[in-house]
Amino acid sequence: MTEKSTSRQMTVNLIASIVSFAVNIGINFFLTPYLVKSLGSEAYGFIGLANNFVQYANLITVALNSISGRFISIEYHRGNIDKASRIFSSVLVADLFMAAALLVASCFTVGYIDAFLDIPAELVTNVKITFAITFATFIVSVVTAIFTTAAFVKNRLDINSIRDIISNLIKVCVVVSLFVFFPPELYFLSIAMLVSGLFLLIANITVKKKILPDVKVKLSNFSFGLVKTLFMAGIWLSLSQLSGILMTGLDLLMCNITLGAAVMGLLSIGKTVPTALGNLIITIGNVFTPHFTIKYAKNDIKGLVAETKFSGKIMNLIMVVPLAGFIAFGNQFYTLWQPTKSPEEITMIQIISIFTCLTYLFSCITQCHMMLFTVCNKLIIPVLTNLAIGLVSVVSVFLTLKFGNLGSDGVYVIAAVSSVLLSIRSITFVPMYAAHILKQKLTVFMAPVFRGILTFGIIFGIFKGASLFLPLYSWMTLIVSCLGVGIVGYILSVPLLFNRQELVRLKGILFKKLKRG
Repeated sequence: MTEKSTSRQMTVNLIASIVSFAVNIGINFFLTPYLVKSLGSEAYGFIGLANNFVQYANLITVALNSISGRFISIEYHRGNIDKASRIFSSVLVADLFMAAALLVASCFTVGYIDAFLDIPAELVTNVKITFAITFATFIVSVVTAIFTTAAFVKNRLDINSIRDIISNLIKVCVVVSLFVFFPPELYFLSIAMLVSGLFLLIANITVKKKILPDVKVKLSNFSFGLVKTLFMAGIWLSLSQLSGILMTGLDLLMCNITLGAAVMGLLSIGKTVPTALGNLIITIGNVFTPHFTIKYAKNDIKGLVAETKFSGKIMNLIMVVPLAGFIAFGNQFYTLWQPTKSPEEITMIQIISIFTCLTYLFSCITQCHMMLFTVCNKLIIPVLTNLAIGLVSVVSVFLTLKFGNLGSDGVYVIAAVSSVLLSIRSITFVPMYAAHILKQKLTVFMAPVFRGILTFGIIFGIFKGASLFLPLYSWMTLIVSCLGVGIVGYILSVPLLFNRQELVRLKGILFKKLKRG
């Protein structure tokens, strides 16, 4: 694949990922207030908590499945098709064994979940069903996880995005049908996710057969040695995910145990939109990763540094406006989005969302640098750093909640502590360690980082000033106002983020797309 076609494919991947995100956020936008109104915020919180439990279970599988794409891609692009096939087959067999073990563990967890969670008596049965179906969906995803690496290896992540769009549409169709024809139940969303998960199972296998047929699947190719090698490399990704759980993934669980189901529901609402924005950041970062991996495989370090800088600025350009806008107009948004909540509850939800957004603001600035840790297989130091931050976060929150007598205000501590620690890590350790592993000056990535922070500050100041004067009392006025200031924000962001040479490159990319369109 030539440099020109690679750049074109990366642009297609990026656009497809953004469209997939838009569909997913659209589903959440319309579905969340309906679920809160129909089921109550307490019940809604258990949907998020069930998904968090999946994150805990994913610690077992991520060691293999997150690193396998890198190893298969490198072997494939170096022409070692036979070894790529043996890696693929070995991971598939290992995934099947893990799925069976997870099935047993899930049954035990569901059976005794009311023994260690604060669940209102009238919700116990529904919560158990919700957790059971959510675990089933996760097990299905484990079985076919390795097949998703095909799009990564061929740098065709647009296929995964199209697949995700279809699965999300299936999910919303199932949810709407269930709520239309049956009385509302907590587990309807989980059922829809299981149906879309079964679609993904078929789609992932089909895509692999079409775009990566030369990597053969033979169970007889299973190699315990290869699995051990991948696991030892991927164990650091599992520990990285553990650190992520310690920093943010325990929020709902700690809130449920210490502050109760009602406050947990408000925390879940406050994290919904920011978490979607955070998922978009990760998705965009994944779009650039195959290109980074190819350059690293070819030992083009100079090109890798340049692409990391440019890709990071592209991510900043995409994310700075929605993040600044959501923080600036958040109170008006939540007032319209959650009309059943009191002004006090709206204020609490908004403060929670601001803390969560700050985490993603700084992580979006350095997400591309973070992807280099996986590309270069330099995970030990980042993981140990993240684990230390996670442990400090959990201990700090636990001690504050136990001895602070803060009542429901303790939810701000849960949201704030991890956010502050993650923000510091994102703008200090991440860019400097990325420079270190590429054997560059430690400050090589710092200028774009400071440029991104400055851009956000300017854009947020403009948006916040506009929010004080614009009439924002209906969805129409809010949408029109946000579109107007959003356009201004993007126009200002371009010269603030990019230097003259990068502007020329960006202009060339846009003109090529317009001519092709």
